[in-house]
Amino acid sequence: MPRYSKLAAVSALAIAACTTLPETAPSYGIYATADPTAVERGRYIVHGPAHCVSCHGDDLAGGRAFELGPLGTVVAPNITSDPAAGIGALSDDTVVRALRYGISRDGRLLVPFMSFSDLADADLRAIVSYLRTVPPVSRPAPPRRLSLLGRVGVSVFLKREGPSALPPARIAPARTEEYGRYLAHTLANCAGCHTQRSKLTGGFVGPALAGGLRFDEPEGTFVAPDLRPTARLVSEERFIERFRLRGSGSGGSPMPWQTYARMTDTDLGAIYRYLRTLSE
Repeated sequence: MPRYSKLAAVSALAIAACTTLPETAPSYGIYATADPTAVERGRYIVHGPAHCVSCHGDDLAGGRAFELGPLGTVVAPNITSDPAAGIGALSDDTVVRALRYGISRDGRLLVPFMSFSDLADADLRAIVSYLRTVPPVSRPAPPRRLSLLGRVGVSVFLKREGPSALPPARIAPARTEEYGRYLAHTLANCAGCHTQRSKLTGGFVGPALAGGLRFDEPEGTFVAPDLRPTARLVSEERFIERFRLRGSGSGGSPMPWQTYARMTDTDLGAIYRYLRTLSE
C-alpha cells in the first residue's frame, strides 16, 4: 500500500474518532440501505475514486498517523462497524454530517481537506450503506494530538463546510466532461492535491488543478503537477493506461495510484475529458 500525502491524509478527521459523546446531529434525510446496488456503489467509491482506504487502511480500521509539523498529529480513525472502536454506534445522520458538513459528533469543526460536501445524495447514501457492512475491527485508533497552534488554527481559522449548491439527488456515471468535473473536484478529489493551499487554513489559494503543492515524504519531496495541460499531451487511451500501470506500484509517490487504478474506464475517461476543457 503506497504512502500518501499529509494533506490528503487529513481526511482522517472526516469522521470523529471519539464515540462516547452524545449525538447532536439533526436529520439530513440520507440513510443507509441494504440495497445491494447501493452497497456495491459505496464499496467502489471507498476502495476506488474516493480512496478512503489510502488513509484508513484496507480494513478501514484506521490508526495511520500523520505528522503536521508544529500543528501536531492526526490519526485516521477506525470507520468499521465496530460500535466501540469504529462508527457502529453512530447514527447515519452523524456520519452524513461529518462527511458533508465537516462537523464531528460533538460539534467540532473538522479540517476540510476532503471534498465530500458536494457529493450527490445517492453517492453519500452509498458510502454510508457500504460502511455499515464493513466487518467490525475492535482496534481503537489513537486520538488526534494537536498542538496549541493547531488547536488555535482549527478554532479560529476554519469555517463550517457545506455544499456549494444544492447537491443533486444522483449523478449517473458517464464518459462526459460534466461527470469528469464531479470526479475531479468531489468524488476523487484530484483538486485536493493538485491545487495550491494555504498553510494556515488548508483552503485553496491557487487556480484549480494548476499544481504546485509540495509534499515532503520519506522517499523525497514531491510537487503536484499542473493537470491542465495533461490531457492535451496524451491520448485518452494512454491516460487510462498510465493509471493501470502505475497502480501496480506507487514508487513512493503520494499519488494514490493503487486505488485510482481500480476506477472504471468510464470514470477515468470522464476525468480525461474534463481536463481537456481546462485552460492554463
